Amino acid sequence: MLKNLLIVFLYSLSIAVKAENLLTIAFGSCFKFYRSHDTDVFQRIQQFNPKYFLWLGDAAYIDYTHILGMWKPEQNETRVKEKFDITNSDKYYVQFKKSVTIKGVYDDHDSNQNNGDKFNPFKESAKQLYLDFIGVDKNSPLRKQDGIYQSFYADQYDKILIVMTDIRYNSDKHTGDCLGENQWKWLEEQFKKKSELIIMTSGIQVIPDDRDGSETWFRWSKKKLYALIKKYNKPIIFLSGDVHYSEIMKYPCPHRLGQNLYEFTSSGMTFANSDHIPFFDFISQFFRPTTFSNNQDHYYKSNFGILKIITNNRNSPIRIEYETHSSQDSSVVLQKTIQIEELLQQFYDDSQSCILDVSREERQWQNYLLRINEKIFIVNCLLLAVLVFIIFLIYNFISYISKFLELYKQIQMNKLKMKQE
Repeated sequence: MLKNLLIVFLYSLSIAVKAENLLTIAFGSCFKFYRSHDTDVFQRIQQFNPKYFLWLGDAAYIDYTHILGMWKPEQNETRVKEKFDITNSDKYYVQFKKSVTIKGVYDDHDSNQNNGDKFNPFKESAKQLYLDFIGVDKNSPLRKQDGIYQSFYADQYDKILIVMTDIRYNSDKHTGDCLGENQWKWLEEQFKKKSELIIMTSGIQVIPDDRDGSETWFRWSKKKLYALIKKYNKPIIFLSGDVHYSEIMKYPCPHRLGQNLYEFTSSGMTFANSDHIPFFDFISQFFRPTTFSNNQDHYYKSNFGILKIITNNRNSPIRIEYETHSSQDSSVVLQKTIQIEELLQQFYDDSQSCILDVSREERQWQNYLLRINEKIFIVNCLLLAVLVFIIFLIYNFISYISKFLELYKQIQMNKLKMKQE
């Protein structure tokens, strides 16, 4: 009887284990800023056996700096191709491509203009060379499209849809439009498609609105995107790059969307902020309010992202496990697990208060004061510690002097006593 129960238990356990399936997607951005940079990052990524690798921008720096960080477009197409070839011929990337499906969308430096937009005169030639770089067929519709936005199902059951946006080709800061009319129509069609999870990518961060020094989606475009999310209530997460650090973010007012929304940024595969800017993690605290993430949700050294989608025996996504890994030793430096229920439609109430109702300037100012007060508190604690240490030294010094004088007095008394005898 006991043996039969054990067999049933083990059989049930094996079914439970088999019931969960794993889809692994790797992504990253900002590769080989220094063209001679020798790195084994793709060998490290391959250890996780991803099905897909998503380039989220700056796979190659085809523009160049000529004076103190001032970027200029590369006008020679031969040189542009050579710069893409530097990445394509990386010995570990060559091996990596043999077993992993590569998808990608450029950002600014691989579309040949720093912070480029629709007015970039080199955008079309850069687009064609980028498509060559990721191996897109010469007859692909992407070749004639106004940008390289694209989508595909990551699984064979058409339940996990990856939507890759192009935030350069039609971006217009004057109107606040990141995508352009055609891409907005296309994006809404993606929301209409059959899917149980949308993974949307962007070359720049999407949800933050109170950061200095880095690009994010324009306010008008954010509003339009959030309207689509509210309209269709599809579980969705964002992946992004560009900023040369990794971050886990959450939209702070889910009641305004009717669902939770997360964004995972991995940037700086070989070129991250702390690699070349001293004390960057300390400095950045003053310029990044905690509206969307806390300080512990950042990693400022070179990194890559691993996204694991766990599905059940009906091939429906049930859990998302995100990890940022160090490019140096593959260690996990950031992680977040999300049950799919967290992304489903929830209570919607647009009348409830929200931190986003506070102006970005006020949020920034509050953050400055908070950081300054934190540093003042830390400095005060250090000063107090130093003062206690000094008092300790003085006390011990006085104690030693007192003992020395007492000993000296005793010696003198002994000498006097000896003379008297």
